[in-house]
Amino acid sequence: MNMKVIGEKIRQHRKIKGLTQEELAKESGLSTMSIRRYESGERIAPQDTLIKIARALGVHLRDLADTSMWEEFDETSMKLLNRRTQELEAIDLYLKELGFIVQHVPSKYHYEEDDNSPSGKIQVPDEYESILTKEGHTVTFTQEEFSDLENGARDAIEGKFYKKVFEQQKK
Repeated sequence: MNMKVIGEKIRQHRKIKGLTQEELAKESGLSTMSIRRYESGERIAPQDTLIKIARALGVHLRDLADTSMWEEFDETSMKLLNRRTQELEAIDLYLKELGFIVQHVPSKYHYEEDDNSPSGKIQVPDEYESILTKEGHTVTFTQEEFSDLENGARDAIEGKFYKKVFEQQKK
């Protein structure tokens, strides 16, 4: 994280709001010396401190952050998300081949601010339930239970595989 970039962003937003360092310090509950050090890049503000500064400035935390950090985070997150999506698609395909109907539905949500939404907030899923149906029977799995189902299937297949490997090595 580039301390100078974050410091410059704090300074820019402070000036846009028309505050002095002393006024920002008072509004954020920090010392004037801390504000000076953060703005100069001499020190990096911890996240909880950046949140206080962002609130005092009336901006989002992301407006103060060094965007290169977020770009790297986004890239890494997308790779992990894509890999997890591929894993879920594979297990879903396997279950469908076994004759199951598979549905994943959000079960818990939280709300986040979104300037593009008419209400100013969007509903973001936190947890999913997986619903499996076969031969007129329907079962709902929590996210954790479905993960256990995946792991159990993986363990069973690998167990049979290595059992066969061991048998073949004995010959």
